[in-house]
Amino acid sequence: MKNILTLSLLLPTIVYGATIKFSEEIIPLQVNDEKVEHSLFSSVDKVTVPQGQHKIKVKYKDLYEIDYDEHEVIESDPFWLVVNIDKSEATYQISMPRADDIAGAKRYIKGPFANFKERGTNNQALRLEPVKAHVVLSTETNNMADLPTSSTIGKIPSNSTAYAPKSPPKAKVATNQATSAPVSQQPSALNMLEFWWSQASEQEKAAFLANKKGS
Repeated sequence: MKNILTLSLLLPTIVYGATIKFSEEIIPLQVNDEKVEHSLFSSVDKVTVPQGQHKIKVKYKDLYEIDYDEHEVIESDPFWLVVNIDKSEATYQISMPRADDIAGAKRYIKGPFANFKERGTNNQALRLEPVKAHVVLSTETNNMADLPTSSTIGKIPSNSTAYAPKSPPKAKVATNQATSAPVSQQPSALNMLEFWWSQASEQEKAAFLANKKGS
């Protein structure tokens, strides 16, 4: 028994961590207080963290082809994510939907959003916040932000706080037309004349005109 106890004390403690993978458009810059080091020939596309809450700084960067031999790099400012890791041995994925063209990508970085999921589960929308702010992300549905899905790529969410303060609410547009000015209940002489003229026969109209000429 003593030998078994001694052996167990000598064995190193194995610490398991969850893996967070990033799509190629997302560049991790910092995890908590540790900066992520990228080399010229290789970039970091995953990190390992223990169970719990972690701050991750990322940015969006993508390359778009303009012409046959011309390209443009679309890059966002850094953003913070605060993620809640529920399972210590799970694999999580953070990805961003890719815009179809440069115009869409430029609109996208003004109010970026992404998908955060545990591998084998459904995507969950999450919002990216500027470096000065944090947003808590979790795999639990009740912590999800009300955000657009990937089908709305290129459209800036109206309720997003990632790029601008909330605008004051717009005035409600009435569904009914405005009430027109009240019409007098007593018809005018002109209206009566036009009505009776439309009802008269050709003979009556000729007799009326002849009578007016003779008077």
